[in-house]
Amino acid sequence: MDNSSKGMRWLNQFKNKLLAKKVDFYQEEIQNKNLHSFVSFTIVGTFISFSILVIGLLLSKISKFNSQFLGIFCFFICLHLFAKFGLHRFVKYITPIYYATLTPLMAMGILMGTYLDTGVQSVTIMVFICILPLFVLDKPWRIILYITCVATIYIICCYDAKEYEIFLMDLIDLFIFYCFALGVNFFILCERIDSVENHVKFKNKAEIDFMTGIYNREAGLLKIKQLMYKRVMGAFIIVDIDNFKEINDNYGHMYGDAVIKGVSQVIKKAFQEEDIVLRMGGDEFVIYSVDLVDKAACEKNLEHLLNCLNFAKIGKTKGVPVSISVGCSINDKEQIDFNRLYRDSDKSLYEAKKKGKGCFVISA
Repeated sequence: MDNSSKGMRWLNQFKNKLLAKKVDFYQEEIQNKNLHSFVSFTIVGTFISFSILVIGLLLSKISKFNSQFLGIFCFFICLHLFAKFGLHRFVKYITPIYYATLTPLMAMGILMGTYLDTGVQSVTIMVFICILPLFVLDKPWRIILYITCVATIYIICCYDAKEYEIFLMDLIDLFIFYCFALGVNFFILCERIDSVENHVKFKNKAEIDFMTGIYNREAGLLKIKQLMYKRVMGAFIIVDIDNFKEINDNYGHMYGDAVIKGVSQVIKKAFQEEDIVLRMGGDEFVIYSVDLVDKAACEKNLEHLLNCLNFAKIGKTKGVPVSISVGCSINDKEQIDFNRLYRDSDKSLYEAKKKGKGCFVISA
């Protein structure tokens, strides 16, 4: 391979890392990581700003008290309260919220290094440019664009506020810190994105039921509980294959496994991609259908599920009729106990069995 080909391949690799399009495939995991990072950021920021504030007060007799750090401390207190009590409602917006949070700090750093202290070289904004973007997990090109915008605004303010000699010294320092910030943020982001990708792939393998390809019991129930914690309403549905023990006893476990696989695929196709479908174990399945809170719409969906099973080829090779019984409970409240929802659906499933199987019952 000649040097030009190697150079083109390197440029393509660099472009792919810079754009990081695979971030779009792991949005949920990245949002969760940014959420945890944001909470930690508010705690660390509160501790550091409080420490500087206390030191400034203790040394107020020999040095001028810097009121800017009081403002930063109050800012972090408000951020922490928001992170603790209100952020869970805006998890899907956590990345722009993070940028919006960093911006006032950057603005304060710019002001402290220009108009509020015109006689000396800047320090705070240089540190902020290098350190603060490291907390955000996002595409590298966005972080680089953000750092560049902050640096550009600082140059304009610095030119306007300071004498030309101090401005030139700050410009040299900024160039060094800017290059350092770009390099550190780029390489660390690439490592973090690769780590997220590996984590998601490993987690997906651990979450999937090996036989059916849908969620296993532990992972599926956890996802349902997370949706309920986020106050996502929906229908909680339990599906049980009728007379499955007889199928196993008469035709063997391998055929029984094939029936379970076939039914699981019918269930998966009958619901939306955002719905949670899991195998509880044996021949029982659970579905949490997101936003399905209207009883008439729920009846229509469950009728569709039964029709899909009737048209499927499951059991037809041996002339064995395969049917399912379905119990459903609708979660149309912002707060509801998971165990009660499960019990109501299980009770509805029992009533469907009593009615003759091959049907569904929705709890009142």
